[in-house]
Parts: sequence; C-alpha cells; structure tokens
Amino acid sequence: FDAKFEYAIMGHSGDAAAIPFVEFGQPPHTKKDRLKILQKMVAHSQYCSSGDHTVEAIEEGIERAKSASHGDAMVFVVSDANLKRYGIKPQDMARALTREPTVAAHAIFIASLADEAREVMTHLPQGKGHVCLNTADLPHVFQKIFKASVTQ
Repeated sequence: FDAKFEYAIMGHSGDAAAIPFVEFGQPPHTKKDRLKILQKMVAHSQYCSSGDHTVEAIEEGIERAKSASHGDAMVFVVSDANLKRYGIKPQDMARALTREPTVAAHAIFIASLADEAREVMTHLPQGKGHVCLNTADLPHVFQKIFKASVTQ
C-alpha cells in the first residue's frame, strides 16, 4: 500500500484545522507505530476544545494534497456532521470541497444529530458527500469513492 500511495492523516477539532498524525512520505511501518498514532488521536479527542474547523480542514487538506501530489490527489474529511451547532453552512462545505479541480475531495459523515448528515448532503455536489453511520460500512464507502474516481 505504501509503495503505491502516498498519504497523510490529519485531524481537525475545536482546537485546530490541521493536527498532523501521519505526514506525507512518513507512513507508520509497524503495528506499534500504528497504535501510537491511534493513541494520539484518542488523546487529542479527549482533551480538545469544543468547536469545529471542518471547512478549514478541507481547505488545508486540499492544499497539502495538491503540494504533495504527483498525479491524482484525493482528500477525505471525516466529520460528525454537527455543523449547524457551530454555524457552518453546508454551502461553505460545498465550496471548500470543490475549490480545487485537481484534487478530488469528499466528506464522510460518521455521525449525525437527528438527520443533519443527510440534510448537509442535499447541499453538496453529487458524489462529494457520504453518510456512514455504521463504521463497519466505511470500507464500502471508500470502495464506492475509489470506483467512481476510476470511471471519471
């Protein structure tokens, strides 16, 4: 996987739009390395401030992917879709996801208050938003995105 794809994993929270967990070209090599990354993610989520930087995270991810890319570039933002609470308009997310035509950006909503995730999706360009309320379905969501990108 690491030989075929170059990737970075960034977090976003109320504290910041770009919390680096894995930098481009520096993938974890062992199970212990992967565990350390997961522990950092959990620790950050436990102690971060309330707030949301989803739109800024998309923009930052797109810029980083564009800079590091040697061809096809993709960005995936994973969100709880709790945007209304923080005054984030779905239209702002749509603009962020489509701001750079050379980077395919997608939002994956893994939680939702009431039906907010599906409501947000109605404002996103077709194929840019995905709802996955059961994490066991997450591989299928990525598979669908990758298949669609090949046919474009």
